[in-house]
Amino acid sequence: MKLRTRLHKAGTGAALAGCLLVAQAGAAAALSCLPWGPADAYLHAAGSERVYNVIAGELRFDESLLPQSHSESPGDTPPLTRIQAQLSGKMLEDRYFSGRVAVPAVLEVECLGPWCGGMKSGADYVFFAEQRGQELVVRANACGGFAFDDTSEVRRQVLECHRGKACVPAVPR
Repeated sequence: MKLRTRLHKAGTGAALAGCLLVAQAGAAAALSCLPWGPADAYLHAAGSERVYNVIAGELRFDESLLPQSHSESPGDTPPLTRIQAQLSGKMLEDRYFSGRVAVPAVLEVECLGPWCGGMKSGADYVFFAEQRGQELVVRANACGGFAFDDTSEVRRQVLECHRGKACVPAVPR
């Protein structure tokens, strides 16, 4: 099943939330993430040439396949792990999350050195899933990614963006 959601162009464009590795004196390193929230993800998706599907639901996958960070030797952590999953929930359509979906998906977990993204299988999220041909991809990186806990505040932000109302990024651009 091919899913598509047309997103309104909201704002002047959005940059993907960045992660910055800051090397400190000695062998220590720290991960510093820019603020990133549902409005940022919406603006990124709306300004992208790629197709995104916004779905409130759950992703089921084998959690034992999530990458394990190796802080003692960060080079051993794979930069990208792809995990087969099943995504079910309601897709954002004209004005609401209303279209029921149950489709195969791929969870892409990115790691930066010892820091990896992740999520819980079966938990409720609002996903910005990228359509790549016939494949639906949910990305999780060390600074969050494109899945947010499914709360009334997250849904409110996404719906306001989608309806052309205030779509305020976490950090004004």
